[in-house]
Amino acid sequence: MKKIALKFTALSLSLLLSSIASAEELSAKQSLDKMTQALDNLNYEIAFVQTTPANMDSFRYRHIKQDKKTYAQLVTLDGRQQEIIQRDNLVSYFQPNTQAFTLNSGNIVDAMPAVVRANFDKLSSVYDFIKLGKDRVAGRFADTIRIIPKDDFRYQYLVFIDEENGLLLRGDMLDREGKLLDQFRVVTLYIDDRLRGLTEYINKVSTPPLLKESKNEQNSDITWSAGWLPQGFSLIRYTQETLENEIIDSALYSDGLFTFTLFVSNAGSNNLPENTWKQGAYTIYSEVSGGKEITFIGQLPIAAAKRIVQEVKFR
Repeated sequence: MKKIALKFTALSLSLLLSSIASAEELSAKQSLDKMTQALDNLNYEIAFVQTTPANMDSFRYRHIKQDKKTYAQLVTLDGRQQEIIQRDNLVSYFQPNTQAFTLNSGNIVDAMPAVVRANFDKLSSVYDFIKLGKDRVAGRFADTIRIIPKDDFRYQYLVFIDEENGLLLRGDMLDREGKLLDQFRVVTLYIDDRLRGLTEYINKVSTPPLLKESKNEQNSDITWSAGWLPQGFSLIRYTQETLENEIIDSALYSDGLFTFTLFVSNAGSNNLPENTWKQGAYTIYSEVSGGKEITFIGQLPIAAAKRIVQEVKFR
């Protein structure tokens, strides 16, 4: 009887501890929100690899918050050295054989997956967030979460988030069948201790000339519009440029996780009625309609790209 009582007590204690641990564990949405906050608020250094079906590139990214300002540096670790530096709201680009320049921006977006800066409150209307369990990446324990679209018009993400600090350790962009399209993978991670001197170094670098961004055209100048978009996508920016005496319209769309651009120009005599090209996450699809060539370039499946192009409306 005593043995039975002891076993019952041990079982009860085990269930109690298990329920407490479950209550304390973050939900998938909470883990994703923690990831976006960690990216901007922690002082850290990561070395990571960016892999696509065609390329594999390695980078080092360092980030520090000091005196309410953000300082960051992204450098390539293979091939020609390239460097991007952030001084709060100014991001400067340094590349061999190219004039250095600066842009107004609140963060370095190059080589970093869009998922790290996503607004998951907004995305929850078109994506489901599913927690799959634990894993290990770069020697650290990670929460594994799948971000699945609620329709068939976009891709999915599998993310591995550092259990302790919330930083993204790995992000896999997958097609609907689970085929890898693009991967971000951290190799080494340091918090705080490797960042001494970063702000001093950045402040010593001369700021290159500030480039003026192309102004968005007024909506009254747009002679066409997207007749259909997957739910959640909206127009971010519209521009009109002249190239070799040819006017080219471009419109950037995003749902906060994936992006694409539509280009509209006069069709030439040699344009094919339809053209498709696919590599990794990127689709290029173009059609000629009503004397106009409409081209889609972006991170959506071919079926979605084709429908978007075919439903462009002209006034």
